[in-house]
Amino acid sequence: MIKIKNHNGWSMRDLHLLDYGAIGLYFLILFLVGVFTMRSKKESGETESFLAADRDMNLFQTTSTTAAGDLGGGFSIAMGGLGFTLGFSASWLIGVSALSIVLVSFLMVPKVKNWADKMKGLTTGDLFETRYDRKTGTVAAIVIGLAWSAFVGGQIMAGGKLLQATMNFDLTIATLVVGIIIVAYTAMGGLKAVIYTDVFQMVILMVGIVFILVPIGLIKVGGFGNMMDTLAANPDTAPMLDWTAAGWKQILGWFFAVIPIWFIAIVGLQRIVAARDVKTAQRAFFLTGIPIEWPLFAVGSTMVGMFARILMPELADPELATPYMIMTLLPVGLGGLVIAAYIATVMSTADSCLIGPVAIFTNDIYKKLLNPNASDAQLIKVARISTIILGAFTIACAFLVPNILDLILYAYTFGAAGIFFPMLGLLFWKRATATGAFWSIIFGGSSAVIWTVMGEPMGFTSSYLGWAISLPTLVIISLMTKHSEEEDLETFY
Repeated sequence: MIKIKNHNGWSMRDLHLLDYGAIGLYFLILFLVGVFTMRSKKESGETESFLAADRDMNLFQTTSTTAAGDLGGGFSIAMGGLGFTLGFSASWLIGVSALSIVLVSFLMVPKVKNWADKMKGLTTGDLFETRYDRKTGTVAAIVIGLAWSAFVGGQIMAGGKLLQATMNFDLTIATLVVGIIIVAYTAMGGLKAVIYTDVFQMVILMVGIVFILVPIGLIKVGGFGNMMDTLAANPDTAPMLDWTAAGWKQILGWFFAVIPIWFIAIVGLQRIVAARDVKTAQRAFFLTGIPIEWPLFAVGSTMVGMFARILMPELADPELATPYMIMTLLPVGLGGLVIAAYIATVMSTADSCLIGPVAIFTNDIYKKLLNPNASDAQLIKVARISTIILGAFTIACAFLVPNILDLILYAYTFGAAGIFFPMLGLLFWKRATATGAFWSIIFGGSSAVIWTVMGEPMGFTSSYLGWAISLPTLVIISLMTKHSEEEDLETFY
């Protein structure tokens, strides 16, 4: 365990036996959730349960898993680090994400949920195939599947690094432990197991960080007023109190980078599909944005980083501010439990990104292209096997073949640049045609990847270039072509 002392000589404690017990119990529960879900009776067919969680998740479940899928990614780690360096203005990053989710709750959820229930749709490929045609749906499915696969290895590695930092594990062993647990419960229980574990870990994370760690942190720094005075007294930390210190250029950069994500995220689509009905999905997305992401998690996690700046200013890696504060301030046992939940929130994004490509391969590739007459038993077998293979592949790539992960990250760039405007066309522009959407994906995504390979000349972000090409391509080709017989306009308009 790394020892860090503040200027008063106070140091972070080592993990206690109770902490190790809490962490071990936590991961055991995650594994048992997968076992329980696999053995539970499926009323709507095993494939529906595995890939769509029976389309019956209630408001609490849908809200928790939507929040965990977002906050469990880079946000849960990054926000403590940004709070440590930027202060209050860092909270706008999650504020932008919250705005994106709220927009999706009003603009996207009703149409997509109605489509999913009417057509029994599961994936982005299904969605694009219904509105446009099979060719466009297949391209969208492949691009989105590859894009979100890129996150699995990265999130597993992030979970391993957190386990290494807090429990002093060897990085290889820590990463394998995290990866094996994720693959195991996802392969056993599918999306339903992912959602059940998300609920568990989101409750613990929110209670542990926002409602326990933040109040204890305020006490340790002498209260809110003393925190403000301490930071204001130092020229290096005074800007941390300025809500605009990140700069409008940075905040606008966050806006353009984050706003499109929820419109194309496979994690979001799966939660819409799994929700009980339209109202449940809408309310869950809105509550995720307000108040969970903003202001509770945004301000709370930022303040944890600010506490760390006062209590442990020598911290070399700001992104470890939150786990170190957990182990410093929370009592024995509770600290271990929250550390486990903190690691598991990183895992929640990994499992969501894992089950997404699995659903795409099972539904859009195997069922539609390879074996159209596959039985439910065959589909569930393919889903479980592909979960294990994809999980093992991404873990191996994270360790051994970084260039392959780079290639998959190109797929993410392709997807972010190519899918966004065809998705908006699907939702809001009746005149958008299948031909326009197909070439918008191809030209927008390809230009972004080429720009990335060139090193993003002039500092211009690849996704922005892709959008600049994707939008006019969609509009011009759609206006020049007619709707095909495959296009279903009635379902969406």
